[in-house]
Amino acid sequence: MTSTVIDIPDTVRAKIDVRNLNFYYNQFHALKNINMSIPDRKVTAFIGPSGCGKSTLL
Repeated sequence: MTSTVIDIPDTVRAKIDVRNLNFYYNQFHALKNINMSIPDRKVTAFIGPSGCGKSTLL
């Protein structure tokens, strides 16, 4: 799996800001060090294969 990083200029304020998020289901490390900013008034899509953690993140 690959990830795409898009730099957001400092002048754009994040509506949602996630830093170093980890999530476990018992011993299973489902989300590992997630960092993400979702800017205000922008469309954001979570795209990936089944079971990759999209719904868990939401």
